[in-house]
Amino acid sequence: MNIELHTGFPSGLASAALVCGLALLGLGCADDTSSEADTAAATETETGSEEETGGNEASGDGDGDGDGDGDGDGDGDGDGDPLPTEITVSGEVADFLGMAGIPGANISVKDMPGFETVSDEEGKYSIDGLPPSTEVFFLIDGNAETYWGGVRPAHLPDMDLTKLQLGQISNELIDLQLNIVIQQDPEIVPDETKSIVIVRLLQPTATGATVNFDPEPPPSSSYGVTANNQPLLDSNEINSSLLPFWVAFNVEPDADGGAYTVTVDHPERECEVLHPVFPTLPRFVTLIDVNCPPAG
Repeated sequence: MNIELHTGFPSGLASAALVCGLALLGLGCADDTSSEADTAAATETETGSEEETGGNEASGDGDGDGDGDGDGDGDGDGDGDPLPTEITVSGEVADFLGMAGIPGANISVKDMPGFETVSDEEGKYSIDGLPPSTEVFFLIDGNAETYWGGVRPAHLPDMDLTKLQLGQISNELIDLQLNIVIQQDPEIVPDETKSIVIVRLLQPTATGATVNFDPEPPPSSSYGVTANNQPLLDSNEINSSLLPFWVAFNVEPDADGGAYTVTVDHPERECEVLHPVFPTLPRFVTLIDVNCPPAG
């Protein structure tokens, strides 16, 4: 990790880059009217319109078969249409900062050998044969000279998913953020054999949220963001609507998942961590999304 002060990268530009990048990692932040299902769809899936899913049939019973018996083949036996046993997931791997597609990135699915591919010259990828209705963790790596690896959780739907965007964070952007907290504690020594965890609020207006990371990070290994959009070392609060995230760095890797627990409290909202059990890998950034819809 090259820890140098990037004096040519103003803090305002860094903040703008970060908020765009955080949105990129999960297809954007949800608004305050989003339900949990809406949030998951916004960050992980594209499930199609009502007509595509059969909710707008002529009979009005909502089963999608047109005859009201719940049977898509029209034979009247009510057995329903079989769900697919395999789906295709495709999309783009893009740069956290530059937004451009990343060519030649390795994409795989953790603990599922055989589901691997490499992004093309535009950053596009496609993986066939994945199990539907499954939680998976996509791993993006193979370009350590420019990027940290990425761990991207996803709840796969029961149909093909064509616009799942994956992202990676450049070495330069990670150095930039760590430079800021090193100014607060010059004794910080970043360790590239460790992991980084980003906890992100899907609703940017859910400021005032408190992140509980268990076990508690050691001193000078985590930061929140102030209302002035500045990283604050050892804070567990998210007070920025521009940069609604909390970061832990130098995290001990846990490939199996389960060593760390994340919960988020808010004075007015109920918050849910969408992937509460997650892996952390050496020199990988794990993104954890949190849904904090407004009360009522």
